[in-house]
Amino acid sequence: MLAQAAQATRDERLLALVTDCHPQTLRQLRWTNTQIKILSPQVLTSV
Repeated sequence: MLAQAAQATRDERLLALVTDCHPQTLRQLRWTNTQIKILSPQVLTSV
């Protein structure tokens, strides 16, 4: 979403920053999704 805003406003510095951060953001999203999948059954059974 931030990349789209940078493109729309033609903010080259912001677009460069977003582009540089994108791989790490994807890695964090994958890790978070994995944690949710791992912990969801434990949370549901502990209630």
